[in-house]
Amino acid sequence: MAQFWQCQKIYAQVTALGPLGGRWRSHHVRPRLRQIAPRNYAKQFRALHPQVAVIGGANSAGQASLFLASRGSRVRLVVRANDLGIEMSSYLATRILADSRIDLHLGTEVVGVDGGDHLDSIVLANMTAGTRETVPCAGLFCFIGAVPATSWLEGVLLDRSGFILTDTDLPERQSRDSFGLLGRQPLAFETSMPGLFAVGDVRHGSMKRIAAAVGEGSSAIRSIHQAIGK
Repeated sequence: MAQFWQCQKIYAQVTALGPLGGRWRSHHVRPRLRQIAPRNYAKQFRALHPQVAVIGGANSAGQASLFLASRGSRVRLVVRANDLGIEMSSYLATRILADSRIDLHLGTEVVGVDGGDHLDSIVLANMTAGTRETVPCAGLFCFIGAVPATSWLEGVLLDRSGFILTDTDLPERQSRDSFGLLGRQPLAFETSMPGLFAVGDVRHGSMKRIAAAVGEGSSAIRSIHQAIGK
């Protein structure tokens, strides 16, 4: 961790860069799905262009739904929230609402799966109406986010989901208190602890893409050089 010691105006500084990442959330139907999905499932799916379902309400789920629809699949987009625009960009939500190949299920969760040697159907539970229905489905794709690897981290501000807040996302008061000794504002990718930087999936507001994480890491090096030079 980054710490500062003051002794007759002499400062010792330690910097650290944290590409901590996280783990993808696993849906509760996954164990049952693994029992009924054969090894050659991917080959069968490509050949049949069947009815499929996508779970998730953010951009990744929206992009996957549009891609699958463009390849000939009938897509059910299952979103737990009651509003598609809560986590999804407006341009994606608009395209999905206008695409007749995509059936949108808001306020809904997948609560069961069934099949023999391959997936045949899923059970949808509408949380608002309190109803359940079994619908045909030959492919289930989950985009339900990740859990950041920050449970061990102490003394650093996180958002409500556990992702690390950095630079402009830090509260103004926190920036003034933590960085007052240094006489500067937080640098790009710097956390609430001066000298500790976070990049990639673990950072609040990041793109959650490999290329983006690599770019953030490279950019953070410049901030580290600035911090060391102060």
